[in-house]
Amino acid sequence: MSSEQKPLALLVKIHPRSAEKREKVINLSPKTCTDQSHRELIHPAATTQIISSLPVNFFRQPDTQCTTWSYFTPATRQGGMLAKFQQDAPVPLIGGLEIYSSPSALSYVQKSAEYKQYFDQVKDQDLYEKDETLEVWYPAGGFVARPNETETGKAKIVVLASFVAKDGPENKDKLVEVLSNYCAWVRDNEPTTLSYGVFTRPKSPNEVLLFERYKDLPAIGAHGKTKEFKAMFKGTGPYVQGKKTVLSEWEELDGSFVSNVPGGAGAAGGKSKL
Repeated sequence: MSSEQKPLALLVKIHPRSAEKREKVINLSPKTCTDQSHRELIHPAATTQIISSLPVNFFRQPDTQCTTWSYFTPATRQGGMLAKFQQDAPVPLIGGLEIYSSPSALSYVQKSAEYKQYFDQVKDQDLYEKDETLEVWYPAGGFVARPNETETGKAKIVVLASFVAKDGPENKDKLVEVLSNYCAWVRDNEPTTLSYGVFTRPKSPNEVLLFERYKDLPAIGAHGKTKEFKAMFKGTGPYVQGKKTVLSEWEELDGSFVSNVPGGAGAAGGKSKL
């Protein structure tokens, strides 16, 4: 599959200027933009109420070819796994992961009226402390939604696990292999683990991202107690720089959807023009 046809994921971190302006960001219409310095495609930024407020559920329209639109805020539960970057943020971040069927799908979103509306409001109201942190990743293993699911259930907990492999492409490849094999077991044996997807990033060839979603707190608790989890953890040891592993816990926002098909179960009618 060529790069022009390859699905891609955008990992987004939004840095609101203040708590008040953060609430405004959460209620704005979305759009995307381009980071010219890195030439990376940028997200349709949005959060809690955005799906319901957009005409005809914008990201569920066939032309967007958006299969996953998951936004989240830092965990608030006692004992939640907050990474240093979450703790250090002066205003709680807004994170997101979006998956598109191809770069041309994201280009379609970038040209939309919603694109312009969102960032016009961000600029006019000075909502951001600094530009979004944006990274392009590519699916490498595991599952975001199970093959028999049009759309997953709602997750209460999202975990982003960031790994740095030891130098040498063989270590990254082995790390992906160990994680992907474990993902297959999770897919078949843990129905309350809703997503367990592995992603890699050419711009940072040693990095591997694991996108995890759990139905609720008991689900993540049970997940970490199995012998298979412990075997996976041990199996990654020879290939990963353990001190550089970063775990961040989040709470998924209403309006998110995670699917294998454009628009998920709530896809708006009509055929894609892409």
